[in-house]
Amino acid sequence: MNKPLKLGAILLLLSLSACGWQLRGTGGDATIEHLHVDANAPDSAFIRVLERYLRGSGIALVDSPNEAQYSLKIITEKSRRRTATVSASARISERLLEERIDYLIIRSDGTVAVERTSATVERIYEYNEDNVLATEDEARLLKSEMYNDLARQIANRLRHLKKPLAANSLSTSAP
Repeated sequence: MNKPLKLGAILLLLSLSACGWQLRGTGGDATIEHLHVDANAPDSAFIRVLERYLRGSGIALVDSPNEAQYSLKIITEKSRRRTATVSASARISERLLEERIDYLIIRSDGTVAVERTSATVERIYEYNEDNVLATEDEARLLKSEMYNDLARQIANRLRHLKKPLAANSLSTSAP
């Protein structure tokens, strides 16, 4: 790489970092330091993806709700697959995958921080009845991407929670 090109690249990176630009998903400090994840199926593929994503976001996952600032309660995980379009010869040409996670967030004192909320992702893929194995592989890949999107949605919701106030920070001095 020649010298002017290197200098230009360095100046571009410096200007981007100076204006506060950052990659999506790396924004800001996590407001939650300790989180408890409670799910009916703790070994599900989605929970594994969610926990990996949360750890990558700087949130420590704890085993007990007593040790956590918040608890994330996964109420339901729903998967749906249905026909999206049909060809002129009445054969399936596209399928729709839908993943839906219902959850709520509870503070350490037991009060509800976020009422029951749903995170939903849908994807349409081409269905080829002549190559069912490749079609199923595509559906598995899409499902993996969908889990990542759902984990990102939930992590963004967690990121927007305010830090609980400590008892010491509530004291004010009288004039």
